[in-house]
Amino acid sequence: MVQLRYSLMLLWCALSWQAHADFPTAKSLFEQQEYALAKPQLETLAELGHLEAQFLMSRMYAEGLGVEPDVNLAYAWALIARERNHPLAEKQYRELRTKLPSRMEGKEVFTSLNKQFGKDALDGNLYPTANRYVVKNNRVKVISQQDPEFPNYFERAGVSAWAVVHYDITEDGITDNINIVASFPVDAITEYVQEAVQSWRFEPPKDIYGDAIRLEMQSHTFQIKASSGSKSRKFDRENEEYLEAILAAAKAESAKYQYLYGLLIENRIVTDTDALSWYLQAAINGYPQAQYKLAQCLVSGNGCDRDQNKAVNWLAISADSGDPKAAYLLAQELLDSNNVNYNPRKAAGYLEVAALKEYMPAIAEYAALLAMSDDPTLHDPQKAIRLAEQGRTIDANNPNLLSTLGVAFIELGQQGRGESMLRQAVEEARKRNWTIENFEDLLADYQTAAADNN
Repeated sequence: MVQLRYSLMLLWCALSWQAHADFPTAKSLFEQQEYALAKPQLETLAELGHLEAQFLMSRMYAEGLGVEPDVNLAYAWALIARERNHPLAEKQYRELRTKLPSRMEGKEVFTSLNKQFGKDALDGNLYPTANRYVVKNNRVKVISQQDPEFPNYFERAGVSAWAVVHYDITEDGITDNINIVASFPVDAITEYVQEAVQSWRFEPPKDIYGDAIRLEMQSHTFQIKASSGSKSRKFDRENEEYLEAILAAAKAESAKYQYLYGLLIENRIVTDTDALSWYLQAAINGYPQAQYKLAQCLVSGNGCDRDQNKAVNWLAISADSGDPKAAYLLAQELLDSNNVNYNPRKAAGYLEVAALKEYMPAIAEYAALLAMSDDPTLHDPQKAIRLAEQGRTIDANNPNLLSTLGVAFIELGQQGRGESMLRQAVEEARKRNWTIENFEDLLADYQTAAADNN
């Protein structure tokens, strides 16, 4: 656990996430001599381990391109790139070594930078170790999961198509945030897939304590394959061209398509087994969804070996890039009093960012924190009420929001109104088949406190 504290501190203090970065954009800015704009993006990428960005950072410091010349930093970045076999780094390193005012000082700068962003540091703090992806989630128990109802003419016309869909399973066991992440022909079966997934129902997912939880970014692949014939061969040819175009864009350093190609491998649209390397390339390229995907993988152990330290670091990176799901999950880590990273104030900041993007779990968690926190800098029942009411525009009878309103009203001296809301929370949790003990305990605690004060 000490290592986790160190690695988080290292990332929060050292990395800069002011802007989303991908290498083609950063390189274009560099080549247009827009060095002041290129520098923060290249620095972000270099700190994540992007090899070409590391080499360009050496050039910028060596030549004073948009920065004050610094031969020590130029030497350090060149040596980091050299140790990872950049083809031009050896020559750069040799030239800079002769220009160092002090070899000892240059070595000290390299040692410091290498401890943060060198190969061993990144392997230890961020990069996952691959294992096999398993599509089925054993925590998901299906109630109903019907296939899409495709029109009859699809079969007569010899339609072939596929689609990969992501969706969340809410605390009530219904689907939410349904998103077709890839399909071919593009959007050919989207409406039928969305209608089907929207109707799916699951047993309300629960954590190890029996409390209702939300399962995010579940994945499913739909495929229609026409019988053999000219139309089938035409589809296979065009589909292959489509997938090759995605691969070409991924190889051309497009983070979006690196991530997409990883998804296609994971969901068995592409016959390859190395999805993780594409996710990692996209994450190193600054793509928040890929960074969140790596965090998921490191938490679940599905696709890579479990590593909570690395998962938390990727969540911090993705959250600071603006991903609301990552911000919410990172806040959960920071609110765990058994974790060395326990920091409710920092958690509140991440929850507020995610709540501003109308991410429902973050709204509920942030409202509860403001209503119940013992920290006077966080305790704000009135703001908690505003947030809870905002959440109720999405889910009017959400038990968590009702219980937060109950606590907030009691904290403001409205005991009767607060107890009424807490009782509503208990009843609504019972209707939804949630575990009700926590809601009942909360009501009992406040009733006892009121009796003791009378």
